[in-house]
Amino acid sequence: MLQEGKLHTGIAWFRGWHGFSIFEEIHGAGGGMRKFYTNYGGFLARTFAYTTARVGGFCYFYDWINPDPRRTARLDYYIMAGCAGGFVAGMLANPIELVFSRMQVDELYPNGYKRNYKNIVDGLMKATDEGVLLRGGVANGLKMAMLCASMTNAYDWCKENSYYFLGPSWMNRFWATAVAAGFGTAMAMPFDAVRQRLHTMRPLPDGRMPYQDTFDCMTKMWRYEGSQKHSSNLNCFYAGG
Repeated sequence: MLQEGKLHTGIAWFRGWHGFSIFEEIHGAGGGMRKFYTNYGGFLARTFAYTTARVGGFCYFYDWINPDPRRTARLDYYIMAGCAGGFVAGMLANPIELVFSRMQVDELYPNGYKRNYKNIVDGLMKATDEGVLLRGGVANGLKMAMLCASMTNAYDWCKENSYYFLGPSWMNRFWATAVAAGFGTAMAMPFDAVRQRLHTMRPLPDGRMPYQDTFDCMTKMWRYEGSQKHSSNLNCFYAGG
């Protein structure tokens, strides 16, 4: 979140904050390692919600697209089922994701800007009163859609094809997981950056919100924060990667 509004000079090389700086800041604030496990309950609820919805959604749509029990893995079916299941999962889990995002960044804000949610339930109640439970839902759905559509087929393709060279080795799953994780991160991170901003944004001095919706947020990031020295303005979407 500390990347917001900064100009970036390239992927992974930019002015401003990055993951290691935030890690050092949280550690320097005191509290030891326990500080990094703040809001553990929220993390557990978030993981349970979106993992259950994502896996369940993918399996449901894959069975609906290809009901043949003798089916073989097909790339196009994986992509369609991953997009559909991931988007539905992202929309359903968005309220918990919103509260979790706000609780995670609260430590980095000055006192006047903290929301001070006591726990995940308290956060959900206050977000309900605010009327923002679905804010960022489209961006969160697109993030999960890209994650499911890219990781599942990449993992299966790598694992199945390497079997012919490595045989029944544990390396099949290891390198397939590494490739799928990298590919999934590259596909989902732009939407994750947008989701995070929509979840944690506050009104401007004139009362208007900085971003109206997912498309508006992406447009403003592209226009105002992308590098002016490169042919692509994608740098801002991968800040902190």
